[in-house]
Amino acid sequence: MTTEEKRPRGRPRPPETIERDQKILSLLRTDGPKPRNSIAEGLGLDKTIVYLSLDRLRRSGLVRICADTAGPGAVWSADVEQPCP
Repeated sequence: MTTEEKRPRGRPRPPETIERDQKILSLLRTDGPKPRNSIAEGLGLDKTIVYLSLDRLRRSGLVRICADTAGPGAVWSADVEQPCP
């Protein structure tokens, strides 16, 4: 293995997790920015699970949080190129 090749970290994500992340991303791309609780209700998921998906998507650069903190007024957006609404 060369110095440019990196080994993947951890274990592969289960297919259910990948599918859930994609559903959340698709919802944000289709419906626009939404609060975490609204995403959870719309997809029938637990809000904690939704947060974990949003955090993975954020770290991948696919979504961002549009608020100073993750408080009740925070919304998540898949439009990472435009200013927050």
